[in-house]
Amino acid sequence: MRVVITGFEPYLEYAENSSWEVARAVASRDNCGVEVVAELLPVSFTRVGDALRGAVERNKADYIILLGQSGGSDRVKLERIAINMMDARNVDNDGFLPNEQPIDQSDSAALFTTLPVKALRSAIEAKGVGVKISNSAGLYVCNRSYFEALRLCREQRVKGALFVHLPYYEGQSSAKPGKPTIVLEDMVTAIQTIIINITTDK
Repeated sequence: MRVVITGFEPYLEYAENSSWEVARAVASRDNCGVEVVAELLPVSFTRVGDALRGAVERNKADYIILLGQSGGSDRVKLERIAINMMDARNVDNDGFLPNEQPIDQSDSAALFTTLPVKALRSAIEAKGVGVKISNSAGLYVCNRSYFEALRLCREQRVKGALFVHLPYYEGQSSAKPGKPTIVLEDMVTAIQTIIINITTDK
């Protein structure tokens, strides 16, 4: 069983990105026999889709866990839905600023994960980590990557995909003052719990 876990590169004023720090930490651990490969994605509306597809094909992934930074959140957020739209207040790393632009006019308005988000929430809560379910991954590059991942599921290239938004981690130098932080190890535990639960007896 092989899982590709993705995190994003630095962007805007963030010299560190909690998503990548957690992704590479998880990939370096023992994940109960599951092979986990970390892949760095670009903060680019136009490039992230191809980058994700390339990572999945290169690694022959069975599952995709996508991570993104959600500065200001006080807990891990499990995303249910990817919306077929790109919109942003800030440019991406290519300087692109979409304005309510569809990802693909010929596709569905939204795609839903088939993974059991409520059961995963319960499993993470049992580990003592703050977690909630979210019904909007926003409209920035995180959502764009999730839409592509769920299309890969629909095409049966992978068995399942989930996007997880993460807070800043304790000690993150680019975290905005006064915003919540979480111990990085707790976020690693949350993601490992997801991986073990979705791959057990599959």
